[in-house]
Amino acid sequence: MGSDHKNKFLLTNREREVFELLVQDKTTKDIAQQLFISEKTVRN
Repeated sequence: MGSDHKNKFLLTNREREVFELLVQDKTTKDIAQQLFISEKTVRN
């Protein structure tokens, strides 16, 4: 069961943050500025 529990979380915390902002219809530039990361990082 230990490995099953671990596999439930396919995204990192940061990826979830980016995803949440994407579903709020934020632009790549908006997300990058808000999270203090590059636009390229957001796109990746």
